[in-house]
Amino acid sequence: MFRRKTFPVKKVILCFIVAVFGTGVSFIMLLSGVSISVGLTNRNQDGFFIPILAGGFSMAVCLILFVWVTKITLRIISEKGFFTSR
Repeated sequence: MFRRKTFPVKKVILCFIVAVFGTGVSFIMLLSGVSISVGLTNRNQDGFFIPILAGGFSMAVCLILFVWVTKITLRIISEKGFFTSR
């Protein structure tokens, strides 16, 4: 019978999701960097390490989530055969 071809818009949408998620992660990384720099510039005050810890923790969590979501999305794309569709 007829082979059902995959619709190429799905690949574009999944790649767009990764790009939007990456943009959000980069914004959170920017805020985390600002938090770390505020902590480092105010070393003479009590509790200066709190923004440093918060910024570092949020950077780590965002990177881990971004890698995890990207791996899952790429696995979905490769399992569904979006890369081999013509």
